Amino acid sequence: MDFSKGILAFSGGKDSVAVSQYMLSRGYKLPHVAVVNKEIDYRCHLDFIESYCNQYNVPLLFVNRKEKGMDFLKKNPKFIFPTCSKIKSRWFRIFQRNGIHEFTEKYKIKSVVYGRRIADGNLIRKPKYKTANGVWQMFPLRSWSNEYTLDYIKRFPKSPIYDTPRGMRRGTHTINIANIYGETVFDDAINFIKATDENKYPKILELLTYRENYYGS
Repeated sequence: MDFSKGILAFSGGKDSVAVSQYMLSRGYKLPHVAVVNKEIDYRCHLDFIESYCNQYNVPLLFVNRKEKGMDFLKKNPKFIFPTCSKIKSRWFRIFQRNGIHEFTEKYKIKSVVYGRRIADGNLIRKPKYKTANGVWQMFPLRSWSNEYTLDYIKRFPKSPIYDTPRGMRRGTHTINIANIYGETVFDDAINFIKATDENKYPKILELLTYRENYYGS
């Protein structure tokens, strides 16, 4: 496979670290592209992404999707603390997947390596395939189990968000999908955000008002 015009989609989560190390171990030092929104992403997590790429000397490109921040969430409050995994998945597609797609279109990228896995709920047809617009999509960790993935990355750096039980369960994505499906109250989620990045605490309280108005609670 020719990776001369390839990138690695890097969210900074455990799967991203795993696929990054997998590719590095095979001699591929692809530019890591992190789709973020600096208004709502955890500062400590953004710092981790940067420090990780510096440590392993891989090129890093932040794609800051400014249009998918507070204003977007206020207009689409169903994405604020969703209680349904389908809504969470919809946000992931809108934010990260579409962000990578727009990047590949803009810069004429020929291949994208992802850390997505079937065991994590992703529907992946094949280990690799070519899209209609000619971009190769590759999923080298497609068949990895959660247990194997965690064991694989235990010797590598991880986001400080994973230092907490909730972070380990919920992942590293933006505050609006620090979701509560399977839970009945917001307290644990809100306290997690406050402890992780106190500057985000006022923002989440503001977003909760919009959510309450939307659901009429």
